Amino acid sequence: RAVKTTTTRTTTTDGEGEGEGDDDDGANEGAANRATAPRARGTRDGRVIMRRMLELGLVAAGENVLSTTLRKEETLADLKEDGTIVWRRARKIVDPAPVKDEEGGEETAVDAADVETLVFNTVSEFRLAVVREKNPERKVDNGWDWVKYAGVKLGDIKRRLPPEPKPEPKPRAKREPKPTPTPKKRKKITDDERGYHAAVKRIVVPAREKRESRNASKNINIGESFDGQGDLQMVTCEAYNKRRTQPFKVTVTSGAELVMDFHAHLCSDEIIGFLGGVYDDDAKTLRITRALPARQLVQEHAGVEVELDPESVPAIVETLTAKGEGIVGWYHSHPVFATQPSIRDIQNQFEYQKMFARSDGESQTIAPFVGAIVGPYDVRNDSQKSDVRMFHCVDFGGEPEPYELKVEHAGCEDVSPDVLRELKGLADRFRTTPHAGVGDSEPLAAIDLNATPVSLTEHWRDGTTRLEKFEHSLCARLPKSWQDETKTAYVGGIVKYLKTAWGVAAA
Repeated sequence: RAVKTTTTRTTTTDGEGEGEGDDDDGANEGAANRATAPRARGTRDGRVIMRRMLELGLVAAGENVLSTTLRKEETLADLKEDGTIVWRRARKIVDPAPVKDEEGGEETAVDAADVETLVFNTVSEFRLAVVREKNPERKVDNGWDWVKYAGVKLGDIKRRLPPEPKPEPKPRAKREPKPTPTPKKRKKITDDERGYHAAVKRIVVPAREKRESRNASKNINIGESFDGQGDLQMVTCEAYNKRRTQPFKVTVTSGAELVMDFHAHLCSDEIIGFLGGVYDDDAKTLRITRALPARQLVQEHAGVEVELDPESVPAIVETLTAKGEGIVGWYHSHPVFATQPSIRDIQNQFEYQKMFARSDGESQTIAPFVGAIVGPYDVRNDSQKSDVRMFHCVDFGGEPEPYELKVEHAGCEDVSPDVLRELKGLADRFRTTPHAGVGDSEPLAAIDLNATPVSLTEHWRDGTTRLEKFEHSLCARLPKSWQDETKTAYVGGIVKYLKTAWGVAAA
């Protein structure tokens, strides 16, 4: 006859000891104390949700009110007021120690029931513990879909919860007002001083009596040293912006750009010429239509300075007058250095502007007069296209300040035949002819004895000769509407004429 005895075992989730047997009160005392406050498992968020469901009356605390089914076996659990879940897990064990029956008869084994109390914070932890009874390798489970309350899934009940109220924003800390600074005493400025500061630039580049080299404003050194005037020091042009806008618009034709660029490429000395066009006072637009090369006087340092031959001016004026245009600017070259104007360039530009100011009746209207600087062979150029900078001077109380001008292309679709004649005339003017008969090794002399022709076959940079660079720059001046083949053919004809006139052997 088998005798069955019930043994209660209370186990906390952190595995702290066991109490066993109802017969031994001392042994069970520690287990009973631990059973009153078992350690909870799970996460805080699930418990918070369950508490809200309890507070709103969606569920009620009680014994065996929660259930879950696994392999047709139902497991019941208690729901506490604080939202925790208590499961009394029972296990059947067999005590191997045999005992005798009360009548002293046959010895039999004893069956005992082992009860372990587990507390969970969330239904998912409760469900996972139940599943691990059958599948110990299980890692996670969703209790909201598998645990029921009164036959209804807890997940469906949870969806009835209203949205949580947004937390009230924390009040901003009051900022203490900053102490009022003590006002500084300002020096009184007279009207004369105020007018002086408004009209005169604060920093004026002084002219030096003697210089060792010609330096651009960005510390560009030409590498040529000689005694000269300080007015050859180069100055950075100011730029117009939103606060100080350009007072008039400037447009230039492809023909004018071609002549300037072609003229500058031919000489290792500085060259000079004038710009012809018209000024539309109503539209505030200066239209540069053509460039007219002039002659220069002999200079000791012709590579860094140029002086106009006044005898070449009347013919230029006559040409422009016949076309109903006037002189609206001048140009010169900086053969191998930056296109920033020198102090002398600025002074010349300022004098030209005053010279060409026109008077319209009782009002004095200043017609724009601009200056252009062409840099054909500066190895610091961004591309093979020559750098051309256009500027004018602003009068600050009698002191000229150079301002760079933004220039737009006139959008012409063709190049006038006059331009081609002008280019051929320049090629003839600087062509070289032998002093002696054919085969003589004497150097060739230039027809224009006041200028030195450039050696077109010399290297410029990056494996490119000056002639190749010359061709590329001229193509860039032609109308943008032209096809590349048309540009190449036009420039090719000019270069062929130039090579013939100068005796340059074909490559």
